[in-house]
Amino acid sequence: MPRFPVLHVVGLPAKLFAEPAARAFPDRELRGFASDDEFVERVGEIEVLLALRPPRECWEGAARLQLIQTAGAGVDAVLPAPDLPAKVRIANGRGIHGPQMGEYALAMMLHFARRLAKNAQQQREHVWQMYAPSLLHGATCGILGMGAIGEAVAERARAFGMRVIGTQRTPRPSPHADEVVGAEETERVLAESDYVVVILPLTPETRGSLGAPVLSKLRPEAVLVNMARGGIVDEAALVAMLREGRLRGAALDVFEEEPLPASSPLWDVPNLVVTPHLAGFSRDYLPRVFEIFVENVGRLERGEPLRNEIDRARGY
Repeated sequence: MPRFPVLHVVGLPAKLFAEPAARAFPDRELRGFASDDEFVERVGEIEVLLALRPPRECWEGAARLQLIQTAGAGVDAVLPAPDLPAKVRIANGRGIHGPQMGEYALAMMLHFARRLAKNAQQQREHVWQMYAPSLLHGATCGILGMGAIGEAVAERARAFGMRVIGTQRTPRPSPHADEVVGAEETERVLAESDYVVVILPLTPETRGSLGAPVLSKLRPEAVLVNMARGGIVDEAALVAMLREGRLRGAALDVFEEEPLPASSPLWDVPNLVVTPHLAGFSRDYLPRVFEIFVENVGRLERGEPLRNEIDRARGY
């Protein structure tokens, strides 16, 4: 069985994992890279890699590479990668995002239901004036992408008394959803939902899938929450709907361009909440990612199936 004496990290400082690496691999070395250029120069020495947004189109010389463990649930930061050797296996961080992303989705829905932006404005202006919030109880939550994260959102939405409908490529019954349907019924889900939460993987199939014609199915009183990937939702179409009053509100945690430039008009769109790609993040996130990496290095060395291995052809 192979043994990997050196482990590599890219996109994150290796020192972040110094303590857990010393515990898990006391006789091995954990190395990082000072720059993307250094990574490209040394890619040929890498065998196992923990990665957050590695450089693209640099894999041709990765002859020794066996495993890429991504730090997130999505693998679009790596794929598509036609120059990546076919033998390289990819695993993701699936399974550690549910609680924090479920809470993020509920926080955004509550933000609009309880009209917290209006309250903040009144407080700034020293205005005492009652207003009528709405309830999540009895409202419909549509979830595009009923994977593990979607289940976490559904469970929390159901606890608030919401009706839950979700989409899934291969629909399966969910203990937390009233209905799970195929992706071909996305427009119906949008039309019936008061809140729509997007948790789709970014693939060639989903890129741009929520364009203007599909978004137009949303009711004017609906709210859209995108915590999947930028590139799925047509940002220009969404902005137009918000500015024209054809949508109550939206929350975006992901964007086509990240970091979002200070000059982006998205910062100032009315009824749009902008957050810096933190829906899935928490204080214990990196240690939990490293645990998966440690487990998969061991599994690879023992010839066992990997945890969270993705299908490179499907992209998830």
